[in-house]
Amino acid sequence: MLMSDCHVHSWHSFDCKIPVEAICAGALAAGLDELCFTEHIEPHHPHSDCDIPPVYDDWLAEIDRAREAFPQITLLTGIEIGDNPPHREEIYRELEGVPLDFRLLSMHLVDNVDAYDAAFFEGRTRREAYASYARAKLECVLHFQDYDAVAHLGFCGKFAPYPKQECPLRWQDAPDHIDLLLRHIAHNGRALEINTSGLRRMDSTIPGWDILRRYAEMGGEFVTLGSDSHSPDTLGHRFDDARRCAVSAGIRWGVRYIARKPQPYPLDI
Repeated sequence: MLMSDCHVHSWHSFDCKIPVEAICAGALAAGLDELCFTEHIEPHHPHSDCDIPPVYDDWLAEIDRAREAFPQITLLTGIEIGDNPPHREEIYRELEGVPLDFRLLSMHLVDNVDAYDAAFFEGRTRREAYASYARAKLECVLHFQDYDAVAHLGFCGKFAPYPKQECPLRWQDAPDHIDLLLRHIAHNGRALEINTSGLRRMDSTIPGWDILRRYAEMGGEFVTLGSDSHSPDTLGHRFDDARRCAVSAGIRWGVRYIARKPQPYPLDI
């Protein structure tokens, strides 16, 4: 059974302080077979301390050293792309020539406000906030060029100021937008991430079972598993639960990417 964590950060991301080799040591302890380092890029983020991309040569060199030090683990290179619609051409140019295994399309900004921030929810009902997020996420998935998988559909719930049971984005919050998004992913050969960081905060994967079930109904076949780890102790967090959730929703295949080529594997435990 392949244990591949496709959403991992190191100190080459602005919000992580852990060296690559320490992440790899944690992966060994967690029994993982594979890591994909998906460092952040957030061009023109309204918080300037978020707009700090990796120094790619330094990052790649550190991964190469870690490959020698940890031959037991497959180490892959990815980028978590923080979409910002007015600056997409700049993002495309930045990624040109960077030797990546995986492009993970993320979206944190809605109308230039990060859904991480309390300001995103101010003056809005839960329904208004989540519908706004769903519209922006749909636009991102439809119009960003050249990516492999869609990250944490439902990110808006991760830090939402609601009771825990009300935090997850549900299909019924924006059924038309979510259906269009899932249909596009399914019909265009993209994968949907199951992000287990939600299980640390709100007792739901991101997205949850209802959206995963709808993805399967739309013809979606492939998911990536990502812990969204910024520290060694959360690597591969509750992946067995995520696999069971996916299989019960009707999804049989996980996928990881090597040199941008999908490599499916069975999810059954």
